[in-house]
Amino acid sequence: MCPACILTIGGGLLIAKKLGVNDTLAIGLLTILLSVILDLILRKFNHGKVFSPYQRVITTIVLLLTVVLLFKII
Repeated sequence: MCPACILTIGGGLLIAKKLGVNDTLAIGLLTILLSVILDLILRKFNHGKVFSPYQRVITTIVLLLTVVLLFKII
């Protein structure tokens, strides 16, 4: 991950905490944002085409499930 991305995510969580937004909601929103970025990266590797139908939905669900499972383990 690039340093700018790390600063953006950390700053977003800090602002969310100052505004009183639940950490779970903030992490969920950041996960969805990362899934959109992942979708764009996958499209770039495939010359602007999707690998499978509903690629954006699949990446979002997979990343959200991964984050939820990680937090259940911790």
